Amino acid sequence: MPASYFEDFKRDNGFPVTVEYSFSPGCEATYSPMYGADGGDGADAMIVACFPNTPEFNALCGRLNAINWLPRKTLRQKCTIAWLKLRIWIAGRAARLTDDERERMEIWIIEHHEYEPDYPDWEDVR
Repeated sequence: MPASYFEDFKRDNGFPVTVEYSFSPGCEATYSPMYGADGGDGADAMIVACFPNTPEFNALCGRLNAINWLPRKTLRQKCTIAWLKLRIWIAGRAARLTDDERERMEIWIIEHHEYEPDYPDWEDVR
């Protein structure tokens, strides 16, 4: 399962957003006497999700999580959950990226992401 990373950006209109992305480091160039040089693959980043990075949005999500984890929900709480999900969806529409913004952010991520391979702990034990 690939790891998810998060980065904060500002859209072209100044709206603060947080993007969730996956990152693949690519592979290094190789050489074999039979086939010659293979340039390898470049790094690749893909933005998976984008959501507002505002205190109001975070408060909505926090309230939804607090109600969602209740063991038994009353009818009023179920209606509140539906209302909060609708407000979160409407607020999230403001964070939708244009194709140019998405491409620019993915390029920035590829240039600035510090890749740390995820090695299981047992590999380092000798």
